[in-house]
Amino acid sequence: MKNSHRNIFLLFGIIAIIIMLLTFDMDYRELWANMSRAGYWFFAVVGIWCVIYLFNALSWFYIVRDGKRPSPVPFWRIYKLSISGFALNYATPFGLMGGEPYRIMELTPFLGASRATSSVILYVMMHIFSHICFWLTSIVLYLIIYTPTLLMALFLALTSAVLLLLVFFFVAGYRNGMVVKTFHLLGHIPFISKWSGSFYQSHHEALHRIDSQIASLHRQRKTTFYASFLCEFTARCLTSVEIFFILKILTPEVSFFDCILIMAFTSLFANIFFFSPLQLGAREGGFALAVSGLHLSGAFGVYTGLISRIREFIWIVIGVILMKIGNIPHRQPDIKGLLFDYGGTLDTGGRHWADVIWEAWQHARVPVSREQFQEAYIHTEQYLADHSVIQPQDTFKQLLRKKIQLQTRYLQQDDSYTEVIVAYCYDYAQRETTKSRQVLLQFKGRLPMAVVSNFYGNIHTVLHEFSMDNLFDAVIDSTIAGIRKPSPDIWQIGLDALRLSPGEACVIGDSLIADINPARHLGCHTVWFNRTGNTPSQKEETADHTINTLGDLTFLFPDFCQHRP
Repeated sequence: MKNSHRNIFLLFGIIAIIIMLLTFDMDYRELWANMSRAGYWFFAVVGIWCVIYLFNALSWFYIVRDGKRPSPVPFWRIYKLSISGFALNYATPFGLMGGEPYRIMELTPFLGASRATSSVILYVMMHIFSHICFWLTSIVLYLIIYTPTLLMALFLALTSAVLLLLVFFFVAGYRNGMVVKTFHLLGHIPFISKWSGSFYQSHHEALHRIDSQIASLHRQRKTTFYASFLCEFTARCLTSVEIFFILKILTPEVSFFDCILIMAFTSLFANIFFFSPLQLGAREGGFALAVSGLHLSGAFGVYTGLISRIREFIWIVIGVILMKIGNIPHRQPDIKGLLFDYGGTLDTGGRHWADVIWEAWQHARVPVSREQFQEAYIHTEQYLADHSVIQPQDTFKQLLRKKIQLQTRYLQQDDSYTEVIVAYCYDYAQRETTKSRQVLLQFKGRLPMAVVSNFYGNIHTVLHEFSMDNLFDAVIDSTIAGIRKPSPDIWQIGLDALRLSPGEACVIGDSLIADINPARHLGCHTVWFNRTGNTPSQKEETADHTINTLGDLTFLFPDFCQHRP
């Protein structure tokens, strides 16, 4: 993150500190007397939050790491950002308007904008979900320990119904993603419907990608999901230890289970007033009501709220200070040139052409199965490799037409489907190459660039067709070179064309086997364009960086961009 952006968040934190200093409802000498009354217990109250934040950070770390070793972001940085992020959340109304943008911006240089955003959204969901589960657990605990009055029973029944409804909402959100649904919901709310609709239209692909990453965590990496939830739920339970320490100062007649109930009710009450900066008054009122509900003196609740507020003030100060400490710049390798794969990287936005063409076949409603299509696709690619069907002067549309005709003939389908499929694929390629061109223009003139592709001898024609031929200093077509990936030799030809050593070049591609592994074999830096969130099948199949969109390159190499992100 740029220092100028970080300083804006720092200003929010300083404002929060000033507001807290001005809103203590007692003389500072009386405040000191109350702290002195706590004695050594006060240090325990402050210190327990080292452990609470540790579990918060672990929960987020599991999501960020996503089963990968080593983690793309070290744990100590996640711990630091967790403390600073929560400090900012206390400072802003609606809770998540300060800390979460700060976390996203700090993680973007490491993960790319899309993955940084999805990791933060996933953690926020986990944080809220653990709260809901904690509240439900406390209701069960209350019913075990106490016999509720009729009024209390009605309140608990209503609260349980609402919480169970929220659990259903979150489970559905984890299974299918909830970002897109949230924007659809915002579209029906006055005053913000126009903004949400405009934002969705301009970012719908990124929002759908974030939803797919959310669903992927729940479906494919359940160990990560449950480990993250367990850490976050443990953090919720540990917040009750703070209440236990404070009340032990005042009375021995309190159990840890009572403290869980006090914490649960207080946090529930405070979250009802989520729109209040610093939750001023809401938490103190919650403590007083919760303590009174357990037949303890209301003064105990006031004192608990006071000590808790002082502890919060201390950790906000710590969080604000941490914003300016340990911000080691994300080190950029000494890159002097970029080498790009073409098919699947620059022309489909990270999708394999087999998936795009199959999508076109479905769009045309051709009566074939995925297995039949896959067989035809493989047969066609092999046929094109063995026969000179594609000519150097063929445009991409002509290439597509010849390819689809071979597939339809193999499947013995009506040739009338061909033009519908070709039109669909060509429109898709036009959209994606336009996006890629906008990204590549950021590096034009700053770094030499080359394309290294397994193609059909007509890549120069295709690049000219999509107005990309003027972006590259060298173009390597496997048919012309006589060498195909995954041989490292074709990448060496690209390096020689740019007059670069392997250590001076970065290879960007969507295939671990064809692009990343041979480039790493040569000693190049590598960036894996992994739009779909695939997991490497072998430990050695790793890249230096992973991106979800080509635009993430501008965050990886900001010094080489004409317009820095």
